[in-house]
Amino acid sequence: MANIIIKSEERRKHEAYVLDSFKKKGCNVSRSDREAAECIAARSREVYKKLKKMEGEI
Repeated sequence: MANIIIKSEERRKHEAYVLDSFKKKGCNVSRSDREAAECIAARSREVYKKLKKMEGEI
């Protein structure tokens, strides 16, 4: 069985932003670059949610 991730539009935009911030102009984007951007975007979302939760507890 294949694992399929259905991404929301917000998630796609965040990943695109991360990818654009790290790639060089005029260079092609490899699969590993996309994967790295996906990991960075996911982790930053997790940390942001955690910080917002901590902020509410204070």
